[in-house]
Amino acid sequence: MFDLIDDLETSILIDDYEIPLDLSFDTVLKFYELLEDDRLQSFEKIYKAFDLFYFGDDVLAKQFSFEQKSKLVEDVSNYIQKNPYGNSEDGSLEFEGVEPEKLYSYTQDAGAIYASFFADYGIDLLKERGKMHYITFKSLLSGLSEKTQFQRILSIRSRSVAGLEGEALTNLLELQQYYALESEKTVDNLDNQLGSMFDMLAAQAQSNK
Repeated sequence: MFDLIDDLETSILIDDYEIPLDLSFDTVLKFYELLEDDRLQSFEKIYKAFDLFYFGDDVLAKQFSFEQKSKLVEDVSNYIQKNPYGNSEDGSLEFEGVEPEKLYSYTQDAGAIYASFFADYGIDLLKERGKMHYITFKSLLSGLSEKTQFQRILSIRSRSVAGLEGEALTNLLELQQYYALESEKTVDNLDNQLGSMFDMLAAQAQSNK
C-alpha cells in the first residue's frame, strides 16, 4: 500500500534474516504470469516465485527451507494485494455491497496499460522495468483518467445493458465481446488463487506433523 511518509518495502524479515526483494512492477507482473501457468504445481510456483523476488546472495538462498521460501512469497503476496480502502481493523476486506471487481488482466491488457501510462503520465513503462516499484505502478494504474484506453475498456466491461435496446444494445454487446477477459486471468481470480494456494500448503504442512 502506498505511503507518503515511509519508504516502499524493498526487504522482508524471515526468521531474523532481512531478505532483500525485487518488487519492481515487471517482476510482480511476472509473478502474476507465473500464477497463470496451469502446468506448474503449487510448490513449483513457490520456488519460482522466491527466485523472482529474492534479490540477495545465491549462497544464502540455498540455506532457506521450503517453508521459509513459502512464507516470503506469502508475505510479499499480502503486501502487494493491500488496499487502502474497504479494510476492517484486522486487515480483512469489508464491503457493505459488492467488492469492486478487478476487471483487467496484466497480460491481456498489457498494451492498453502501456498506452494509458504514456498518454496520462508520459511514462514509458518499458524504460521503467527494474526501476518502478510495483506499489507505485499500482497507484498510478488506479489513478488513470477516464480518457485513457485502459479506463475506457474497464468502463465497457462493467457497463450494464439494462435499459438499452436496438443499436445501442448491439454496439455495447459487441464491444463487451471484443474486450472480453479470459476469466481465469483476471487479477481478481489470480488473487483468489493465491489465497487458496497458501491455504492448501498450510493444510498439507499441518497434516505432515
